[in-house]
Amino acid sequence: MGRTYCFLWFLCLSASFCWQLPSSGSAIHGQVQSPLFPRPYLPNLLRQWDVWVPEGYVIQLSLTHLDIKASSGCHQDSLMVLYDQNVLGKFCGQENSTDHPGKEPILSQGNKLTLIFQTSDFNTKLQQHIGFSATYKAIDFDECSQPDPGDGSGPLCSHICVNTPGSYRCSCHHGYKLHLDQHTCLMSCGGCIFDKNKGHLASPRYPHPSPPLLSCLYIITVEPSLTVTLNFTNNFHIDSMDTEQGPSCVRHWLQVTIPDREPIKLCGGNSPGLIATNSNTVRLDYHTDVEGLSRGWSLDYSTNKIDCGEPEPLLNGGVIFLSGFQNQYRSVIQYHCNAPFYSLPGGNNVTFTCEADRKWRSNHNDVTPTCIPVCGKHTKLISAYQRIIGGSDAPDDTIPWQVLLNIDGGRGGGMVIGDRWVMTVAHNVMKGGNQVSKETVQMYMGITDVKTQLVSPVYAASIHIHPEYNNPNYVDYNHDIALIKLQDPITFNSSIMPICLPAEGATYVTGVMGLVSGFGIAEGDGRLILKSKINYVQLPVVEQETCSKSITSLKKTRDNVPSLSNNMFCAGVPEGGLDSCQGDTGGPYALRDDGRFWAAGIVSWGVDCGKQGTYGVYTRVTNYMDWINKTMQEN
Repeated sequence: MGRTYCFLWFLCLSASFCWQLPSSGSAIHGQVQSPLFPRPYLPNLLRQWDVWVPEGYVIQLSLTHLDIKASSGCHQDSLMVLYDQNVLGKFCGQENSTDHPGKEPILSQGNKLTLIFQTSDFNTKLQQHIGFSATYKAIDFDECSQPDPGDGSGPLCSHICVNTPGSYRCSCHHGYKLHLDQHTCLMSCGGCIFDKNKGHLASPRYPHPSPPLLSCLYIITVEPSLTVTLNFTNNFHIDSMDTEQGPSCVRHWLQVTIPDREPIKLCGGNSPGLIATNSNTVRLDYHTDVEGLSRGWSLDYSTNKIDCGEPEPLLNGGVIFLSGFQNQYRSVIQYHCNAPFYSLPGGNNVTFTCEADRKWRSNHNDVTPTCIPVCGKHTKLISAYQRIIGGSDAPDDTIPWQVLLNIDGGRGGGMVIGDRWVMTVAHNVMKGGNQVSKETVQMYMGITDVKTQLVSPVYAASIHIHPEYNNPNYVDYNHDIALIKLQDPITFNSSIMPICLPAEGATYVTGVMGLVSGFGIAEGDGRLILKSKINYVQLPVVEQETCSKSITSLKKTRDNVPSLSNNMFCAGVPEGGLDSCQGDTGGPYALRDDGRFWAAGIVSWGVDCGKQGTYGVYTRVTNYMDWINKTMQEN
């Protein structure tokens, strides 16, 4: 090989000529020889071999021939063997010299070895030494034979170490299992499934202290119709760290895991006592570390039948059992509403099942349903529409949303729109420009005869007049609408039912017949009298322009005639004879759609009653739906 300059201070002098061999690869065995061997080697030479074998092995080096010029301490020519820069030997001379290792092989401390051959400057004519020849091979390293390093890391295996080619593995004595770190043996505890209806569990060696490095698992699982209760004994101690918030479970703990709940970590010296899991499955994980000492724990578990308790009652409805026993696990109940006055949202009955968490649950909703009042569908139909002016009395249960208002002795009308709400006109609950006191308002529902049925009035909790109504002189009936909230909710029946509020997009079609009702003035014996029985009449919706012209005509001959606004509409016939009248104000003008009556208008005002060329004027309810809904929601 050619010569190169080398500045490896520990191998050759500065600026001396050296020979260097690139590192060889990993092998199981091989041979290393000095340059030109078996011929004499050259002067001023430096040669290095880096030998290594696979991990888990060491190198055994044997010098099969040695003939290096002898010098004191092998100072001139030598073969040096190193491991990780530590000199294992330095050799020169012949096979029988004191610096020759003889036949004893050299064993490395790891899987690599370095050989450095160095010669001095001499006369080649006088040098006849041929150098060295060596063989090496990989020897399996017995990791298990190594002593404890004494640095606190402990032995490779806490129990049994088994040497394998190139490596090792750990195993454990009976009653222990190998930790995930594959080195440490833990006491084998738990891992059992307890499926009896009652039983006993305790930490290993209880009541004696628990061994270190425990990782125990206990699972209690019983039939789904049962729930598990844990009862810990008073003798409870799991090592903990005291903090301001209480014991902190850092090194040792018992964790109780119940499905669908946050796990509970237990430690400290106070027994948790009874834990009702409300579940048929419980998992307990017991963990100890090498630090700290726990005296352990003990518990008895028992089971109880799952009982969801009595189902929540349903207002204006009921519940029946479809299957199962009483209120126990997997019992099925069905809610229903009192028809035809109430129905469930969507119209279908709702079933609930008693589940393992001791709650009645439904596929649709876990909340007890609410019975919704059925609106606008009376139980008896009116066979023929009659007149209020000159008409006949209404049969029982034909207009169940009709309300009779008595305010300081004055009579007015209203209509039921909810179990706590009545709708009327604003001027019924105004007097002298001020709102009347709620204490002066009495309401009667479900009656058809004032003389015989005027008992048990309903009282107002609050009165809500439209904020834009302003009519102190009774000449401006714009926004003539008011809501009265009742002190107590109404239970609906065939005599008392709500009328429907307008649906979104509801329209008023000219000529469509609507039903007007009330306890107001009617015609009798050629004169107008205040009737004691409810009357009704069928009146058509009047085209808005026709109504406006009629009022304009009246203004020419009469004083203080109110104006028509877009918040009003007219109903009636041009020839007269059919109309609402005094005492009917606040009552309903009902249109029928798909078998249900809805509140299209409220009797508001008019000029005379049933005269030719005049019409009754009604508040247009569709214009006020936002205000109605907002008022009822906020109150």
